[in-house]
Amino acid sequence: MAVSVLMVLVIWLLSVSEVISQCPPSSGIYLRHNGTCYPNGSYFPDNSIRPTPLRCALLGATLNGGQWIGPNGTVPCDGGNNVNVQCTTGSGASLSVFINSPSYLGADGDGWYKCCLPTDCSDPNTNIIFANIFSKRRL
Repeated sequence: MAVSVLMVLVIWLLSVSEVISQCPPSSGIYLRHNGTCYPNGSYFPDNSIRPTPLRCALLGATLNGGQWIGPNGTVPCDGGNNVNVQCTTGSGASLSVFINSPSYLGADGDGWYKCCLPTDCSDPNTNIIFANIFSKRRL
């Protein structure tokens, strides 16, 4: 157990240290949090996306049904209800996920999230990027 916790922490620290300086337009779909771009597969503790949403965007595209999918299935956007995470639509082709305060990520929401833009994940031509959102309280 302690080894797996240490492994998650090491992986998260590595993903944070590999923050990329290349943000759009050269990188296509991207993750942005607190003004910094992150590579595909980055890790984010739930307490970091409570005050500041994690944004997925595709420069120069128009949103046509894009979506976030997590361990519990599709994350509802703009007024949908989900125990773990919520989604909001941004300008252009962008979607953000966040956790309402004072909530934390439930065990069933811990894990990989997939963002698909500008269309939903069933479209084989959509752009996809992954983020791991985990509960820092369970480490």
